[in-house]
Amino acid sequence: MGAIALHICFGNRGFKWPLRDEDAVQVWTADHNMIATLPGRVLRHLVELHLAGAAMQDEIGGLLRRPLGRLRARASVVKPYDQSRRDALRVQRRSRRK
Repeated sequence: MGAIALHICFGNRGFKWPLRDEDAVQVWTADHNMIATLPGRVLRHLVELHLAGAAMQDEIGGLLRRPLGRLRARASVVKPYDQSRRDALRVQRRSRRK
């Protein structure tokens, strides 16, 4: 993904301006205490990171969804649990230890 450009929009007034790297966004609490001042560069990187993470999750989700069909198809090929066969193999393994 290439670099993105963020724009600050003011509600339904239709006014917006690009958020430049040298601009800053102040973060305030509901009771009017300023928590932090984030540079525009940091916000752009945070948004890019978030979008890249979302794209990666979507890609991984697509990869994980594909093999499930193949696994379900193979489930009918798997042999049923056979206790007598397991017991015979266990006896063979233990006889090799002696």
